Amino acid sequence: MGKNLLSCLEKRDLLNRPAVSVDELLEWGRSYEEAGLVYDAVDFYEKAGASERLEKLATVAVQDGDAFLLRRIAGAADLKPDPADWASLAKRAEVLGKTVYAEVARREAGLSVDEDAVGSAGESR
Repeated sequence: MGKNLLSCLEKRDLLNRPAVSVDELLEWGRSYEEAGLVYDAVDFYEKAGASERLEKLATVAVQDGDAFLLRRIAGAADLKPDPADWASLAKRAEVLGKTVYAEVARREAGLSVDEDAVGSAGESR
């Protein structure tokens, strides 16, 4: 983690400064991402307007089955994940034992619990 991370107050102050260089924000975003603090990284990428980095993290959110992270990124990057992304996230979350995340993703995908179960059962036959 080459660089020490900011305290919560330092982070707040940096993110609330009216003029911050994009390079500094991206550097902090990468530091937090490398430290596994993805939600914090999203804050820096959002302030930097780094939509490419946010889109990459959206893919990570789907792979990790993290519905709340995908929601946060979608809001930060003004993305609208399609129902197929939410359905993929729901399946991944279920595999990882993240049942609440899976339920949130199913709702976002427009699926009910029964519809998803029928789809899964149909695939295994």
